[in-house]
Amino acid sequence: MIDFRGKECAELFDRLGSLVWVENGEWRCADDAAAQAIVDAFDRAAIARAEKWEAIKAERDRRTITGGYQVAGKWFHSDVFSRSQQIGMVMLGASLPAGLQWKTMDGSFVTMTPTLAQQVFGAAAASDATIFGTAEAKRMAMEASATPWDYNVLAGWPPIFGE
Repeated sequence: MIDFRGKECAELFDRLGSLVWVENGEWRCADDAAAQAIVDAFDRAAIARAEKWEAIKAERDRRTITGGYQVAGKWFHSDVFSRSQQIGMVMLGASLPAGLQWKTMDGSFVTMTPTLAQQVFGAAAASDATIFGTAEAKRMAMEASATPWDYNVLAGWPPIFGE
């Protein structure tokens, strides 16, 4: 007979796989020792923390790469290609072509200037730092939780385009 030690949950039963099953309303086990070893080693909180940390990192990266950053009331793209173009505009400085039209995330155009290019670059750095800091704060809060499986990964992020 397996001693579940209060660890009954779907994740544990998934790990036990074909070692256990219900037959005529009673638990059956193909190998008590192997099943007990799985139960003894199972740490639901550690598994949930690892899974939630991966989810936090994925949300951090999604927001960094697709969320954009706001300057002067307009949202600018934050994907890798756009970032490289934005760095190029900053490097051009006063040599930036006059009247250059830049498409923003809402589909409208703005006239890019050296000052605006610098502001976009600064907003990118600030956004990256804020998103990274939020992810780290969320990691610490989730790790401190007694029930990390209930931690809401999607709440509490800084706003991105469309939110």
